[in-house]
Amino acid sequence: RLWVGITVGQLGQQMTNVAVAYQVWSLSRSSFAVGLLGAAAVVPMIVFGLYGGTLVDTFDRRRVAIAASTGLWLLSIVLVVQAALDLGQLWLLYVVVAGQAACFAVNNPARQAIVPRLIRPELLPSANALSTLSFSLGFTVGPLAGGYLLAVSGGEFTLPYAVDAVTYLAALYALWRLPPVLP
Repeated sequence: RLWVGITVGQLGQQMTNVAVAYQVWSLSRSSFAVGLLGAAAVVPMIVFGLYGGTLVDTFDRRRVAIAASTGLWLLSIVLVVQAALDLGQLWLLYVVVAGQAACFAVNNPARQAIVPRLIRPELLPSANALSTLSFSLGFTVGPLAGGYLLAVSGGEFTLPYAVDAVTYLAALYALWRLPPVLP
């Protein structure tokens, strides 16, 4: 369940990455503005990445992952709403991308720290291979699916954002079904 949830969530997140970049381009017609998405993501990822491991080592890993995943899901909903209302605010997109990076920087170490506690040590190499496969699928199929959803919706951003919000429920469900994973 955890692997499927993470994989489906990763696919949705990568769809959103394509849609956000395209929305920034559509609003600004500036490659520099699209490039600023990377800057908006890297700073929170570094700052919160430093503290993500500390949180995981201090608190129930499952709860940390649920909290960070809930943040990611809520930020996906913000993207859906802003697209549906056609707000067209670049600053809002940058803030959401920064928030997603911060949540991801906490969520990723929490999920990685959960897996060794769920399986026998001899299965860990296989679990790590599946985790790598999950991210590889997300990074290859997700952008393709995001581009496809943008194409079939006529460039409307609401559809890929909504699909991301729905798919992220799979990741939340998988985490919710886990037992407590104490540090």
